[in-house]
Amino acid sequence: MCALLLASCGQFFPGSRTIVSLAISATSAQIKPGTNQQFTATATYGNNSTGDVTSSVTWTSSSTTIATINSSGQATALAVGSTNITANSGSVVSPIAKLTVSNKTISVITVSPQNITLTVGGGQQYTANATYSDGSNGDITNAVTWTSSSTSVATISSAGFANAVATGTTMSSAAA
Repeated sequence: MCALLLASCGQFFPGSRTIVSLAISATSAQIKPGTNQQFTATATYGNNSTGDVTSSVTWTSSSTTIATINSSGQATALAVGSTNITANSGSVVSPIAKLTVSNKTISVITVSPQNITLTVGGGQQYTANATYSDGSNGDITNAVTWTSSSTSVATISSAGFANAVATGTTMSSAAA
């Protein structure tokens, strides 16, 4: 009975080269009509290793009138609007990446809060606000790339949540 149990258990664990999840980078982007945005796909395999699979996944744009995407992950903006970009390999589908096509350009990014103090183990949600070339404003917290100048002091997620991991000083920033 024990041997049967072991043989059966092996069917529940994915193989070392089986893709168990996909991630896309950039998770969101804003470009102008007629320009391109490169997306990349990273696979996590059954043995927890990762690898670039950008050219071997199937890319999809939810609105091909807004933007198309080729087999190499390069999106081409066709018209103003937004579309969702996904990658899939078999039954494994990536989280959605949002591609916004706009004639506006970002003039200034303002991050808040500024000059905060966290205790080790504490966290803080940051927000990013864009001022566009036409004077309008918008929340771009999930559309920027967040970085910490010292990840040994604090890490920051792709959604702008900072976690204090050690005593020290760091700068968190957002770039579009």
